[in-house]
Amino acid sequence: MPGGMPGLALSRRALMGRMAVCAALSGMATAARAAEAGVATLAPQVRSTAALMHVAFPHERLDAQFYARVALDYLAGIEGTPASDEHERGLALLDGSHIAPFANLPWPIQRSMVAKYDQEPFFKMLLMRGAELIYRDKKVWDMVGYEGSSLEYGGYLHRGFDDIDWLPATGDVN
Repeated sequence: MPGGMPGLALSRRALMGRMAVCAALSGMATAARAAEAGVATLAPQVRSTAALMHVAFPHERLDAQFYARVALDYLAGIEGTPASDEHERGLALLDGSHIAPFANLPWPIQRSMVAKYDQEPFFKMLLMRGAELIYRDKKVWDMVGYEGSSLEYGGYLHRGFDDIDWLPATGDVN
């Protein structure tokens, strides 16, 4: 085979191209593993709960450690309650894919599994409490542009939200 490597069905150019793709994919996987190094040492229940939180509330600027901390807070809050048993049942559904634990699955598979179980009580409970835990964090407030509570300033009426021009003026009921 002219220009190719003896004994291989690939040309040198095709082989080099495939090697470059493998190197790029390996680099991406190494970076992802390094970002989650601290999370990998956590208990499987925490890792799966953190992965579930990330699928339910995906934000590119929140790292694996953030979701792990939220998962720990969530699990501590439900410990010793019937909600804990329900959560364990839900994680068993997700981890029972027989492919890999939920936390180790690729993002598209995680999303499809969550879509399959998103009406389960454990997931609805996680959504309610998870939203509170995530969006109470001031780091997230800055990320999404929330300026914080307005209660101590008399509410939002006189803080830029009093310009409602689509409502009739007072007394103009018609």
